[in-house]
Amino acid sequence: MKNRILLPSKYKILGWILFLASAVLGYFCLAFDFKINGLQIYLPPENEDRPLNFADYNLTNELAFLGITIGLLMVVFAKEKIEDEYISHLRLKSLQWAVLISYAIILILNFSSYGLSFSMFMIYNTWTILILFIIIFNWNLYRSRKEAA
Repeated sequence: MKNRILLPSKYKILGWILFLASAVLGYFCLAFDFKINGLQIYLPPENEDRPLNFADYNLTNELAFLGITIGLLMVVFAKEKIEDEYISHLRLKSLQWAVLISYAIILILNFSSYGLSFSMFMIYNTWTILILFIIIFNWNLYRSRKEAA
């Protein structure tokens, strides 16, 4: 059975490069308030009294978020060099476990964190399923190759 959703295997390397570069950019944005000057946008304020004023905003954080997301999606949806039905089965099994673990984490944090920390986790949670899938899939792939050898 041919899967038309998967990207060619060379996209996995490109995805890792994009993910790592964007993760470093995101780290510098959070830790050191780094901003790229060319990504500044200016919106005229409607009312000076409103609590959120977006008159001067930089899109560096959004660029990092976009790069991390696209990079992880490229890694997840890239074919293996040998893509067969067993690999498809491992993909499905890994995705199921990643979704279950991710929602277990959400349920635990729902009762253990509050306010801004919970909101920040929910933002980062967009990558949890992808990262867990990569870890579980590669672990299962490693174990199956080790057993076959």
